[in-house]
Amino acid sequence: MRILILRGLLAFALLGGVLSPSAWAHARLLRSEPAKDAELASPPDHVNLWFGELLEDGGFNVVTVYAASELGAAKKHDLTADKPHVDPKDRTRLTVKVTALPPGDYIVEWRVLSSDGHSAPGRINFRVRAR
Repeated sequence: MRILILRGLLAFALLGGVLSPSAWAHARLLRSEPAKDAELASPPDHVNLWFGELLEDGGFNVVTVYAASELGAAKKHDLTADKPHVDPKDRTRLTVKVTALPPGDYIVEWRVLSSDGHSAPGRINFRVRAR
């Protein structure tokens, strides 16, 4: 009987370790500005991304903004105006300036490095409406 209890406790501990949130410690996007699938009356001058993990700062994070028509292209015209930076007051927030965007559909792609060393990619899209 004791062996069954010990095996049960061991199985529970192992399963808990496998299923714990730290096992999936990748920086997952929580929200963005512009929001995913947003339709904007005027173009943004920044893209802000908030993640569920603290981000490393130091050139490890990459954000690219490009026209949705270039999605399948081998080389995309990056519309960011600067390198992305982690907000020192909120290390879950990544910000990048963008150039003046004409009306159209855009894609934001990123690859971020969380403070635990895990890298995570992602993509959202938004639209700037014609005035």
